[in-house]
Amino acid sequence: MTQADPAPPTPSGGSNTAKWVALGCGGCLGVTVLAGLALAFFINRTMQFTVGPNQDAAESQELFTYTIPSESRTILDMDMFGMQMIQVANTDSPPSVLLTMGQLPSYLQGSNAQQSFVEEFQNSITTQGSYQLTEQRAEERTLCDQPVSVVIQTGSFENGGTTYNAVSLLTFVEHNNDARFVWVLAHGDASQTTADQVFATLGCR
Repeated sequence: MTQADPAPPTPSGGSNTAKWVALGCGGCLGVTVLAGLALAFFINRTMQFTVGPNQDAAESQELFTYTIPSESRTILDMDMFGMQMIQVANTDSPPSVLLTMGQLPSYLQGSNAQQSFVEEFQNSITTQGSYQLTEQRAEERTLCDQPVSVVIQTGSFENGGTTYNAVSLLTFVEHNNDARFVWVLAHGDASQTTADQVFATLGCR
């Protein structure tokens, strides 16, 4: 990188102003870079966890009301950098239903940025077993009394040499000027029915 030419001298009366403007811009850049680094670190470290039988059993419905078949437990509940994320699973081992609800920060403007962020989150999740979701389609549904487009992916889930049907439902919704998303991941003989039932119980709070 080449070094920029020195700035021409400024009148003494304007030197203080120039100095504070420079400090202010540098501060803005520093905050932006710091926030980006912190967010990247958070995604790469905090969100990479394994859903297992030893997670806490507390349950929260801060963003959405919901119902999951059989017993459920909260395995992630955090509010950080203007982003809120809650993840709930049933008590099967491995969980056959995984519900992720999130409220995206205001600095993620636009559907493309929001979609990219959620995809990064999806890719960072690790579970017991392996999901292979290949078929994809979009379907119009209703969430929080609003029409939404739900991305539905179907495929398989393999664990311990056994393969099950699997389905993923993902959608975004605006509520109280906030961008939220819901992701339902399910596997089993009736994975589509189970995912649809969970989705149907969702309501904004």
